[in-house]
Amino acid sequence: MISRLSAAVAAVALMGLAAPALAYDPAPWIEDARQIRAALSGRYANLDWLTIDRGLNLDTSFKAVEAGLAKTSSDAEARALLDRALASLADGHVQVDWSPVAPAPKVSGPPAPPCADQRPFRPRPPVASGLPGWTPLDTGEGAREFPGGLVTVDDRKIGVVQISIFMADPAVCEAAAAKLKLPLDKPCDGDCSNKLDTAVYQELTDRFAARLATVKAAGAQVLMIDLAGNGGGREWAEIAARMVTSIRLKSAPVRLVRSPQAADQLDARALDIENNVGGERGAAKAALLAEAKELRRRAAEARAPCVEGQACPLLIDAGYSSGPRASADPLALADKPWGQSVFEPVKWSWREGVWSGPLIVLVDGKSASASEEFAAMIQDNRAGIILGSPTLGAGCGHATEAGPVVLKNSGGRLSLPDCLRLRADGSNEIGGVEPDVLVGFRNTDGPALKVRRLAPRLPEAVRQAVALAAAR
Repeated sequence: MISRLSAAVAAVALMGLAAPALAYDPAPWIEDARQIRAALSGRYANLDWLTIDRGLNLDTSFKAVEAGLAKTSSDAEARALLDRALASLADGHVQVDWSPVAPAPKVSGPPAPPCADQRPFRPRPPVASGLPGWTPLDTGEGAREFPGGLVTVDDRKIGVVQISIFMADPAVCEAAAAKLKLPLDKPCDGDCSNKLDTAVYQELTDRFAARLATVKAAGAQVLMIDLAGNGGGREWAEIAARMVTSIRLKSAPVRLVRSPQAADQLDARALDIENNVGGERGAAKAALLAEAKELRRRAAEARAPCVEGQACPLLIDAGYSSGPRASADPLALADKPWGQSVFEPVKWSWREGVWSGPLIVLVDGKSASASEEFAAMIQDNRAGIILGSPTLGAGCGHATEAGPVVLKNSGGRLSLPDCLRLRADGSNEIGGVEPDVLVGFRNTDGPALKVRRLAPRLPEAVRQAVALAAAR
């Protein structure tokens, strides 16, 4: 007598014989792979870096992908193969979201309360905290957000301030909300959210300034900003970098992939200038309107369709990561209604050179995105010494409202970077930041190994930072 389980298995087997499953067909996946290949040529900001700097032949690579897809036997295998192929591009901003698209809610609820979307960050000690003689500075304003301390190297006091991520956490957000008298249990609409966002990063800026002042008051002669493990965050990095040097930094040039969304962004910047220039007269007004006109010209270029047989550059000059101007005096623009239209960092109140002495920036293979923006700006302006291992190489990522490429057959959403930042030598920042003083960090290192690798290289970085500051 057969068991119930055996009978059930037999029944399922008979059902399979009666109604065979549809045969798997890899052809739609091959078609999607060709769509990805075409999108890389037409919408990928880092195409030249990929094909020239890295020397990758996309045609050859995607022929291999198609051959691999032809041998797959399931959708899961095909998805995995495409994921591996895109991972081999070594650009973390290039990926496919295979998850089902959730239907939009029929009725939207009230706006979320203030700070509801803020995520707490897991704190980690600064790398230098394991060095002999480390003295923590764990009290005072900004101590929680920017942990640090002092350590002596070659009879010089090194002040260490860690930036674990270029974003604010819930505590900073709640402090900003309290100053705006926003209740944390009431909805915060779009206008409220914009005001809160400005207040949050002003709060973070003030705490960073206080932390730098504390380190200076404690007798630090050299400052080390610890960006090891910092995966990026917001463009607040543009402000933070300018606060740790007295040099008037120039931001990186930015290029956008030509698209209607890039054009809209450039037009919006021009409109901001035009709408806020009314109080100016004469040459000053003419210069601002000329800036707006140039932005309009670039927008028209970004919006114009390519004509077969004519040169059609993929990338459009979009100014700088700080806006239309690479550099400016924040105090001179602070009371100008058009100030943030030409130099976005003046949206907040801050001061250049809160720290003005010798500077070291510590990075590793997990320092990415905004961390690389910070480190590259310091290095390209010769404002400090970069210490550590080469950074991840995440590049600019996404700067416009251009959405993903929806794959025709699978429905996967292909995300492609639409911007890049250029280094002083003209190279793409996605190549990563090469330290001035190399440390053999590995991504698998724990705190003890990191300290062991850092200790013998830190004195050289200190000597170079002191010499660089003295040569100004």
